[in-house]
Amino acid sequence: MGQDPATPGAVSTLPGEAARPPRRWDRRRVLGLAAGLLVLAALGWTLVRGWSTVSTYDWELSPGWLVAGVVILLGFYVVTALAYEEILSNLHQPLPPERVTVSVWAKSLLGRYVPGNVMLVVGRVVMAEATGVPKRVTLAATAYEQVLAIGAAASGALLIVLEHGSAPVGAAVWLLALIPVSLVVLHPRVFRPASTWILARVGRAPLVTFLSGRQVVLLLGWYVVTTVMLGAGVWTLVRAAAGPEAGGPIEVGAGFLLAFVVAMIAFIFPSGLGVRDGAFALVLAQNIPGSVAVAVAVGVRFALVLIELVFVAGAVLWGRRR
Repeated sequence: MGQDPATPGAVSTLPGEAARPPRRWDRRRVLGLAAGLLVLAALGWTLVRGWSTVSTYDWELSPGWLVAGVVILLGFYVVTALAYEEILSNLHQPLPPERVTVSVWAKSLLGRYVPGNVMLVVGRVVMAEATGVPKRVTLAATAYEQVLAIGAAASGALLIVLEHGSAPVGAAVWLLALIPVSLVVLHPRVFRPASTWILARVGRAPLVTFLSGRQVVLLLGWYVVTTVMLGAGVWTLVRAAAGPEAGGPIEVGAGFLLAFVVAMIAFIFPSGLGVRDGAFALVLAQNIPGSVAVAVAVGVRFALVLIELVFVAGAVLWGRRR
């Protein structure tokens, strides 16, 4: 009793139990979501408490700046998707059509809104495998992408640290200086043995192709461009709503990159829920009232979500073209 008669010694499980996810992941997701909502509640309380300041602030909604910000950020998503496609093309051939790879990359972004950000990787691996890209290749491409993106963003974030010291988010932010150093792990002399060892531990065949040192440097330059576009797009949105008083492009753009990197480190929060907004508000509060800074940071969050959804919808439609 309790054993499968077809397989001696094997313990049977109920159909519902086989599909049940590990309990520890459930706890992590719940804790991440709860912590994010708690931070958002604190931001909301700050906004409510300072509503008189927010309502009397000289808001300058400029449609021209707003449209420019939307265009820049849509361009950021396109260029970033093509950067990932370039990484993948150097690791595996033949690739599916470019539109299919971009569509898979875009749809995987929705996984960031699940606490832990694990679904971004899992979803991308599953969708890419259906197009003929092996799992280990997608994992390697995603590893290259994440390290390059965070390294480029951290380099930009250091601008705000050097300008304001550690005042906006505390002394721990100086740890950001260590993140660009992690780019060395992408060099083939490091990445090849490390990836081979990891894949062997999980019973997978090693990668056949790796990015050369020259390719890593060129891709880093590509991600620096995407980082500049992200910072510029966010500054344009802030400029459209709060006017020039909120700060210049380097100050606001680098401040958002700082908040972006902090949120990436706190990966348990779904898409940096609350963490990114709070850190960005602290940076903006150097020039505008705190409650106004919170309102702007939350507004930027909603704007980015809407722009991302527009990009994902467009990429999916493009991917379905025959």
